[in-house]
Amino acid sequence: METAQSELVGRGRELSRIGAALDGAARGAGRVVVVRAGAGAGRTALLLETVRRARGAGFTVLTARGIASERELPFGLTGRLFAPVAPGAGADASDQAAQLMALHRELAALAARAPVLVAVDDVQLLDRESLRWLSALPGRVDHARIAVLLTLCPGEPCADPAVLDELLVDSAVELRPAALGAQEAAVLVERCLGAAPDPAFTAALLRVTGGSPLAVTELAAALRDAAVPPTADVTDVLDEIAVPRLAAAVHARLRRVSPHALAVARAVAVLGAEADPDRVAALCAATPAVVREVTAALDAAGVLVAPGARGAVALDAAGARDAAGLPAADTAVAFAQPLVRGAVLGQVPYAELQALRAEAARVLRETGAPEERVARQLMDLAAPAQPWAPATLRAAAATALTRGEPAAATAVLTRALDEPLALPERAAVLRELGHTAAHHDLPAAVAHLTAATRFPAPPEQQAGVVRELAEVLLTLGRRDEAAELLRGAGAPGGTAEAELWLGCAASGAAAADALAGSRRPDTKGGADEGRYLSLVALRTAWAGRSRSRAAAQAEQALGALPVTPATMASVLRAVLVLGQAGRVEDAVERCDALVKQAARWDHRPCLAAARSLRATLTHRLGRLPAAAEDARAALALLAGCGAPPGDGTAVEYLARLVDILVDAGEYTEAAALLARADLPGEIPATWAGTALLLARGRLRAAAGQPAEGVRDLLTAGGRLPSWTVDNPAVSAWRADAAAALLHLGETNEARRQAAETVELARQWGTPGPLGVALRALGRALGGSEGLAALEKSVSVLERSPARLELARSLTEYGVALGRAKRAVPARRALRAALELAQSCGCEEPARRARIELSASGGRPPKSVPGAEGVAALTAAELRTATLAAEGRTNRELAEHLLVGLRTVEVHLTNAYRKLGIDGREQLPGVLRGG
Repeated sequence: METAQSELVGRGRELSRIGAALDGAARGAGRVVVVRAGAGAGRTALLLETVRRARGAGFTVLTARGIASERELPFGLTGRLFAPVAPGAGADASDQAAQLMALHRELAALAARAPVLVAVDDVQLLDRESLRWLSALPGRVDHARIAVLLTLCPGEPCADPAVLDELLVDSAVELRPAALGAQEAAVLVERCLGAAPDPAFTAALLRVTGGSPLAVTELAAALRDAAVPPTADVTDVLDEIAVPRLAAAVHARLRRVSPHALAVARAVAVLGAEADPDRVAALCAATPAVVREVTAALDAAGVLVAPGARGAVALDAAGARDAAGLPAADTAVAFAQPLVRGAVLGQVPYAELQALRAEAARVLRETGAPEERVARQLMDLAAPAQPWAPATLRAAAATALTRGEPAAATAVLTRALDEPLALPERAAVLRELGHTAAHHDLPAAVAHLTAATRFPAPPEQQAGVVRELAEVLLTLGRRDEAAELLRGAGAPGGTAEAELWLGCAASGAAAADALAGSRRPDTKGGADEGRYLSLVALRTAWAGRSRSRAAAQAEQALGALPVTPATMASVLRAVLVLGQAGRVEDAVERCDALVKQAARWDHRPCLAAARSLRATLTHRLGRLPAAAEDARAALALLAGCGAPPGDGTAVEYLARLVDILVDAGEYTEAAALLARADLPGEIPATWAGTALLLARGRLRAAAGQPAEGVRDLLTAGGRLPSWTVDNPAVSAWRADAAAALLHLGETNEARRQAAETVELARQWGTPGPLGVALRALGRALGGSEGLAALEKSVSVLERSPARLELARSLTEYGVALGRAKRAVPARRALRAALELAQSCGCEEPARRARIELSASGGRPPKSVPGAEGVAALTAAELRTATLAAEGRTNRELAEHLLVGLRTVEVHLTNAYRKLGIDGREQLPGVLRGG
């Protein structure tokens, strides 16, 4: 027999078994082979390939296909089967027994001349007489040169099921082709489209086609006709592509199965995941018994997966549902191939489909389905729907928002606005829509909330809308509008309003008024007291008088505040104060939790705020790559919500990112960000504007423009007293100004600024700001006094988690030691500075330490040859990283390893650098790979 590779894909096993049957027939040992498979499984293709092979091997081939319209025509199939070789065979059907014998004799005569292949497609569609003739063949071909190949699609009605069963029982071989795998599907797509498909495309293709060869082939042809390439970016729309020939084939098969099959299939398609026999029966006006009969037949035909089939537990009489009102796993009816569902829906006329969806929504609601499932039907239904539709849509939107799907909630509420609503209900929908849009589309939130304010509402409800609208306006930088809104609403002077007035403040004086206007709520505990305490903690930190009091107030605020989108600003304010009070590791861990929570909400402004603050805190720890990643992401998230880059909250986030980039030596990127922000000539005196002015001053001073840098720093520093900010832990502008003044040769002024910041830092008492201030003073003083100040700076920072600041102080200390002719300790300090700067992922300080070390006659430390990735980790670093990858916090690591928090931080920072990652979220994957 022929052994050349077939054009069929993924059917090697079946063709091998059929080839063996043809070989046996050629030797006089014939057999009957039945290919049983559902719709689109490639039965006909196997038969045609067998016919081609048999003819090539010299067989006489008798082949025909069952036709549904001939099921009542006696010997209709045999007449067509024998017509090419014996035109008179089967012409007289008056004596059936004689006719059957005549057909057997004619077949035997043909086999005497040459081997014969009898190939019949779709035997379930044959007339009774032809079926009886075929049923006798298994006993007649055993010792004859006759091979018989029959294909069968289960589930379709048959003229004589008993005879068909006998034929199947007596057949020698039964083949059930499997669905195509990824490799086979990719081959078919490449043949059709002339390009190898992307793996993600192939996976999506198998998902929508179920691996059916017919569906794969027809979908690939439709893609070819539409000039759609097989790439990953089209995977989400594969099941929406129209495949006309597949739709026609499915409809023809449905009509053959049962008069009710098309209606049942349409009902299943409309109900989707909520389809169970009872709901399907209610939707297509049939009895549950009829639906079960039809779905069982369509399951056998490979069109549907019916309840109770393929190992599922049989339905009880009621059609069980789970506690959520959804069909239980063993009661759901679904399409075997999602693409077929689309084909069925695509053939329903629009008016009929609208009626089906309206009825489906009613059925789902009456059978206890969750509101979001009912809402799916209403979303595709033209308004107006039913009187209960708005309430259902609003409930579905609330559920979606709880699940962290604000975009879906927004779409559902937008659809609710299309319904004829009474004024109070329309106002409620607008409020909910504005609240939901604030998660991801700030301009849309402004539009909806503004519309909601125009409707009368109870005072507390109206105040809530005003507060939320003012907050969104402030995020967008529209401070004047927010202030006018608050004044016009006559908003009460609660803590929430005090926060908003603080955001509206265009100067320190206005901010002081806003803070002074906040009063402790009468009710203890809860969000209002938490907001108040966070504001008090902020004022204490700004003043820089009592670190312990500020930390205690921040802790009390965090204990009172629930974590919600409405309180996120207050929570983050308290966390910032903790970081400023020296508890940076604790603050970072709290930020980690807040980032995860905001991501679960998918509240992008909240997520941006949490990531921006985490960037500031990790910057203080010296983890610059992670800090820069968070700061960039925060700006991108805010921009994605429609916030302008040069106004509002984005300005403060930009200031934080520029600050980080300056320390990382990324001056070009920082300057480009400032240019793209399109800032006005004079940066406003707002808090965010002042922060940005400070960041620009640091950038200018570091990038070789000390005069411009000093001007920015002194201008910004002059604004801070009006905000009552005297704390170097809040802004270390004096230390930066002192360094820039030294470049300009203004030594006396540099010493004055440095000495003042040292005094203020001592008053606050955290080692990080004090170490930075002492470094500035040491550089300004020079000589033995300067050396002593630098030595003190190193000593203080060694007790701090600020690793990058320690690296900088070690560098300055090493330089000063070198000038004092103390070469050995100078090299030791510079080598330690270099290692610390590298561990922080900060190239600019590392470059300077390397240059100074070389100038002192020392050599930079060398890494172990060949060590990289996990292999480069020390035992302590590997153990710390492994435990961190399990999800342990830094505090838990310190307790487990019996070391201090700073030791844990150093080990993790070194591990991140050696592994080439930015943070602990990437540890599990890297360590598994290593």
